[in-house]
Amino acid sequence: MDKLRRVAVVSPRSYNDRHGAGPDRCIVVPFTATNPSNFLTPADVPFPAGTYQCLSVNTWAICSAVMSVSHDRLDRVHIGTTYAREVLSASDMDRIEIGLRHAFGIQISRGT
Repeated sequence: MDKLRRVAVVSPRSYNDRHGAGPDRCIVVPFTATNPSNFLTPADVPFPAGTYQCLSVNTWAICSAVMSVSHDRLDRVHIGTTYAREVLSASDMDRIEIGLRHAFGIQISRGT
């Protein structure tokens, strides 16, 4: 993937140290606006248009395409005259975690 696209940073803040002794890399889940309906799996997490300001069309977080990228490849989304600095809600991060667990083949424990 070498085109510009929306991503969700899923690595912990301690891993995301942009300047200093950290790895200067983070783990991201890319989004796509191409409907994966023919191949939809639990690793494809839907986000309806308008869920976030930077998601103006229906999109899917493609958890099977997770990757590590340099911070130099990241930029905020330009909306109007400002840049969006949005944070996913806890429930949306939970949905992405479920998608990642499916993509990696990790069982979801159901508590006892």
